[in-house]
Amino acid sequence: MSLCTACGLRSRHCQCLQQASDENSDSDDASSEGENSDNEESAFKLTPASFCVVYLMYALAFAGLYFILYVPIFFLLPILNPRCYVDVFAESFSVSNPSNANATADWNVGFTTMSAAGSTCKVSLHTMKSRLIRGGKLISESATPDYFGLLVRRKINDVPLPYAVFKTVATPRDALVLDIRVEVVTSVKIDGGSRYEDGFLILTCGNIPVNFTADPDGNVKGSLLGYMRPCEYKFQQEFPLASF
Repeated sequence: MSLCTACGLRSRHCQCLQQASDENSDSDDASSEGENSDNEESAFKLTPASFCVVYLMYALAFAGLYFILYVPIFFLLPILNPRCYVDVFAESFSVSNPSNANATADWNVGFTTMSAAGSTCKVSLHTMKSRLIRGGKLISESATPDYFGLLVRRKINDVPLPYAVFKTVATPRDALVLDIRVEVVTSVKIDGGSRYEDGFLILTCGNIPVNFTADPDGNVKGSLLGYMRPCEYKFQQEFPLASF
């Protein structure tokens, strides 16, 4: 027999033992709950290392989405909507208003454009000032009468004029001329694909071969020998005042 100091009873199995056991079990439960809460707090605690891992995962996800959506568009856009790269050619030559008395005629040189973009690229030329050079010597100059007014009104690119006319040029009757060069300032409007531009081209079309013939009445004719001739050009946004 022992004295239960907690309850003041002298018994082997007194109530105070049951209370003590209950108190011990309660303390054990409280300690286990505390440990569980500590484990939960440590499980959800965000450390610098875990933050880096989460950030890296988000970065990789966004990078993958970018490559999936935008990279195919970047490569397909030039194919579906090609840019207008323009080539200019001297495509025709003819004579008009021949004068048998003076052996002169007006020389007409026509120009055309071509683009790898095909029909989606629309180009309009309006010749303004031209030079005709043969063997390094200036033979004739011409200017379109209306170009200055159209230029001031900003309407020049709305009026196609893809040729140059040189007045009263000395013209051979039966000859093949190989060293003709034409220099031209022309306005240009490019519309199509991913490009839209208004500006001016400075054309140089060299080594234009022309065949002159005359009929029995002495009327001279001229034609371009062979295929059209390519022209070099320089594009400018502003009107090239110092070029001519």
